[in-house]
Amino acid sequence: MSRGELEQAKLKVLENGYTLISKEAMEARKKYSKKRLGNEQFVRVKGGFEEVKKHLSLEQSGLLFFLVGFVKFNEEGKLFNNSERMTASDIAKLVGKSEAQTRKVLGELETLSLIDREKVGRKVFVSLGDTFFNCGYSEEAFKFVKVYKTRLKEIIKQLTLSEIGFLMQLLPHFHWKTHLLVDDPNENDLSKLIVWQRKNIAEELGLSIDFIKRAIPKLRKVQAIVEVKSAKTGIVLDPSLVCRQELKPTFEEIVRTINDAGLTKENFR
Repeated sequence: MSRGELEQAKLKVLENGYTLISKEAMEARKKYSKKRLGNEQFVRVKGGFEEVKKHLSLEQSGLLFFLVGFVKFNEEGKLFNNSERMTASDIAKLVGKSEAQTRKVLGELETLSLIDREKVGRKVFVSLGDTFFNCGYSEEAFKFVKVYKTRLKEIIKQLTLSEIGFLMQLLPHFHWKTHLLVDDPNENDLSKLIVWQRKNIAEELGLSIDFIKRAIPKLRKVQAIVEVKSAKTGIVLDPSLVCRQELKPTFEEIVRTINDAGLTKENFR
């Protein structure tokens, strides 16, 4: 292509509303994007977790979700506390369980490829398994739920392992746009949403309604969830804790989306 033809091609691109940037500018944008991603400090829980969670007790789910808050960005799932890699002993102290209890649950999680253990000298360090989690740059395409670590660590200090586990088991069931707990979290037509209430959560997760009645107020108190009134009461997961969208919405935006959906009693189980 001659210089004149190249200039004409550039002009046509600009006339069509596109922007031309240099290779250097493109690289700078990539670096900026990566910097933003690193500062966000979230962990991606991959879509496959929805299936494996069916095999987890609340205690197992709780310990697993607890560990998510200690993953270091772009360190292959390695767990750190105060810049030191974490062992089973460190984890036991943090969760207030005996080392024997903690090792037992970690062994169960390892069997399901949810964590990895690595022996270095006399120490055995724990990492999140990359089959179901990602905390770093990735070229791989997969469905995921983003969990924001700073917010998670604030919440887990105030909950029992069973309550933390309950929260993790809810993750695959919140709607990508409204953050409501629903039958189909990927539904794009908001008028077709089937919204869960407390009794539906108990049925779907195989938990007692008594536990749900105790746990929901605890999660509401730490603001991990909010109950919103539309035609009936729906449960919304906090967008500052978890999100499926590329850009994290505010709670005000979530409420506006729910109101715009025009839900009726037919949208509730």
